Amino acid sequence: MVAVSSIVAMAVTLVVCFALPLGGLLLVRRRHPRVGRAFACGALAFFVAQVATRLPLMALVVPGLPDPARSVLQSIPGASFSAGLFEETGRLVVMLLLMKAFHRLADGVAFGLGHGGLEAVLIVGLTMVNNIVLAVLINTGGWASIAAALPAGQAAAVERALTETGWDAFALAGVERVGAIGLHIACSLVILAGIVHHRKLLAWAAAVALHGLANLGVISAAQAGWPAAAIEFGFVVLIAGLLWALVRRLGPTLPDAVGAAPAPG
Repeated sequence: MVAVSSIVAMAVTLVVCFALPLGGLLLVRRRHPRVGRAFACGALAFFVAQVATRLPLMALVVPGLPDPARSVLQSIPGASFSAGLFEETGRLVVMLLLMKAFHRLADGVAFGLGHGGLEAVLIVGLTMVNNIVLAVLINTGGWASIAAALPAGQAAAVERALTETGWDAFALAGVERVGAIGLHIACSLVILAGIVHHRKLLAWAAAVALHGLANLGVISAAQAGWPAAAIEFGFVVLIAGLLWALVRRLGPTLPDAVGAAPAPG
């Protein structure tokens, strides 16, 4: 049996993956109209950079490369910074091509919500939907017919993962997404400010470094044996502080209307 607490935690994480980006978009739209374009552009940037480009390359091309290239790209630092490289390049290109007049602080926030929101839905949200369905089947006796159609080892592994994983692990997946979406907002603001103030390459490099270091830091902390709750909640706190600083520093220098010139300074 899958514990009820685990199913509830899955459901809460599922809600976070959908409600945080969409709810954030609605809140931004209440005070800043016309941010839907930036939100859609953020989702597009993630899809192109990761789903259509990086993930296929990592799965199909990188394993066939000779060493040391293969080992470097498949290492934790390599994977961490390649994610930053692809996503921040996609972020920059989409902003330059599709958001020429949309340079407000609200546009940067909406872009990050779209980028991080699609990632949350595809990586965690859909997984939670699958987990909830399987958990209900296990608890109501419907799992046996599905398990019979799967290889014995695979069916047992799936059931064991759902019945033996604690509720806190499912809940922390939602906390992790909060931090990840915050990171995408931060990187979007950095890139957008670089475009507005004609420092695109510097902003791109800073965003790649920020993204890669964040990925590397979380993974390294986990490998070092830090408690998962401390890692995820600590990450959220750090990202919240970074966002506060970026909004205070960059917000006043960005245009306050669609198509407007940036504020001086």
